[in-house]
Amino acid sequence: MLGPSIDDEENKGIIPRMVGGIFEKIESAAEDIEFSVKVSFIEIYNEKIRDLLNPEKVNLKIGENKDKGVYVREMTETYVGQEDEVFQILKIGNENRAIGVTDMNSQSSRSHSVFILQVEQKNVSDFSSKTGKIYLVDLAGSERLSKTGVQG
Repeated sequence: MLGPSIDDEENKGIIPRMVGGIFEKIESAAEDIEFSVKVSFIEIYNEKIRDLLNPEKVNLKIGENKDKGVYVREMTETYVGQEDEVFQILKIGNENRAIGVTDMNSQSSRSHSVFILQVEQKNVSDFSSKTGKIYLVDLAGSERLSKTGVQG
């Protein structure tokens, strides 16, 4: 999802490419449109939800209400103003992920991670607004057990 390196233009993954596209659209939007962008990053490991931006927040609960829909309670949501801020958050969150070493992969993820990006667009001329939210999910490593060398 991230690619070998967020900073490598040629080999960056889908998340950095998507973030770049969103900020390009924001930059080229009309003057009367205001945007706010916020991001969150969580993982699901051993059936527990953990906040990757604040690792002390463990075993978070899922909630639901008519305004938010389904959401993760007490999850950190960080407002960002530019692409580089998102990349910094991605790096911090990725460093907090649960990983392990196998014969096939030196950084095999042991958790599912969910990167959430929400964009709110407000038209200051007619006071209309739109909100979009995208969930990008990176599933735990799925190497063949017989080839990984993992025991237990």
